[in-house]
Amino acid sequence: MRTSFRLLFVCAAATLLTACGEGGPASAGTAGGDTTGPPPQSPYGATGAQNVRVVPVEIEVIGLPEGWNGMRIAALSDFHLSMWPDNANVARAAVERAIAEKPDVFVLLGDYVGSRRGDFTALDRVLAPLRGRTVFAVLGNEDMLEDPDEPDSLAILTRAALARNGVQLLYNARARFIRNNDTAFIAGVDPYIARRPDWRRAEMYGGIPGGGSTPVLLAHMPVAALTVPTDKYPSVISGHTFCGQIEVPGTPRLTWVNTELFPQEANAASNRIYRVRGSTLFVTCGLGFSFVPVRFGSPPEVAMITLRTVGGVQRDTAAAKGGVNVDSLIQQFTPDSARTEEDTTADEG
Repeated sequence: MRTSFRLLFVCAAATLLTACGEGGPASAGTAGGDTTGPPPQSPYGATGAQNVRVVPVEIEVIGLPEGWNGMRIAALSDFHLSMWPDNANVARAAVERAIAEKPDVFVLLGDYVGSRRGDFTALDRVLAPLRGRTVFAVLGNEDMLEDPDEPDSLAILTRAALARNGVQLLYNARARFIRNNDTAFIAGVDPYIARRPDWRRAEMYGGIPGGGSTPVLLAHMPVAALTVPTDKYPSVISGHTFCGQIEVPGTPRLTWVNTELFPQEANAASNRIYRVRGSTLFVTCGLGFSFVPVRFGSPPEVAMITLRTVGGVQRDTAAAKGGVNVDSLIQQFTPDSARTEEDTTADEG
């Protein structure tokens, strides 16, 4: 992600769009934009904040606890507050739309500010309406350095911002959640887990306490689904990926996910629900503008995910043997249908 592609597209977009009334990339003093001021002019007739949509999604989860059947999760990802001034307005609008849906849980999937020079007060303004609610989060690749042993001021500042707004960060950890008298867990992992050596992955997953069901795993990057211990986490929710009819080269693209990461996906243009190593993976397209302040054919989205119970002992066994896929929403993937773990070291991050 931190490549010359970013500089090229940011500079080009700033040059082209300034004449149209769009603000350029956020500077150190204006990293989040002003969520209280008037929205910037847009050459497209509506601002990003006005285009935020709620996308309903149902994912069927094998072995979901009975009390969690019908549980609703609002997933928000990729704020990118330091990239463009309007991103804070988009993120705040998305938070408000999510609250209006009255979900059971909110999950934040990473890439919040993404710059040491960023204005973390913008993140405070975005997250303020979520205070006092049940919110879990993971870090994205733009929120921390890949080497956990390096001094990382960005990760420290991001963790502090999440904590003071009441957000529970799941960094190779899990949290208990009770619904309809059924207790289970939501877990979250390091955004770089797919690049870690096998021993480190085992250590990280092993660090998540055992005992009790963990129906949901949060991971910023979809490639993490290839590292999940088989049958341990029946569903994975991720972000990081930009969708749309036109995808900017160098970005984490949906087409790349469908053609390179999960090459047997039948509908490479739009399908964002997968069956990977025994888990159901859903990928949200996120919120913020990244390399350029335009989302071609993919408005900022709040993913409203409803969990549904599916499968029993007999049907699970049949699916594992390559029988008829009992899940009406996902396709059956085997480990051989995706890239090898060695290939994941060069993922889209």
